[in-house]
Amino acid sequence: MSPGAAEVADQVAAAVLAHPAVAGLHGGSFGTTATHLPGRRVVGVRLGDARDAVEVGVVLRLGDPLLDVVDQLRRRVAAVVGEVPVDVVVCAVVEPGEEPGGS
Repeated sequence: MSPGAAEVADQVAAAVLAHPAVAGLHGGSFGTTATHLPGRRVVGVRLGDARDAVEVGVVLRLGDPLLDVVDQLRRRVAAVVGEVPVDVVVCAVVEPGEEPGGS
């Protein structure tokens, strides 16, 4: 992992969470969608080597067409990471106003 990985992972998380359709980040079924850093993890964002795809796991709010939202999220992440593939995994959807945990 490169020295700037913490900043990149945090920037990707912030860019994704700033989208109004995103209710939260999600680590996937086994928590594998995460970037492991010294002393912490950025859950919902997995960075690999420079040529590997960036994976983002999200919980989306119902409303806008999901494929449109996924495309918008890919563009937001690409603005941070540059010319690498971006995989957006929709792990769950919630009703508008509902919290990601289902409460």
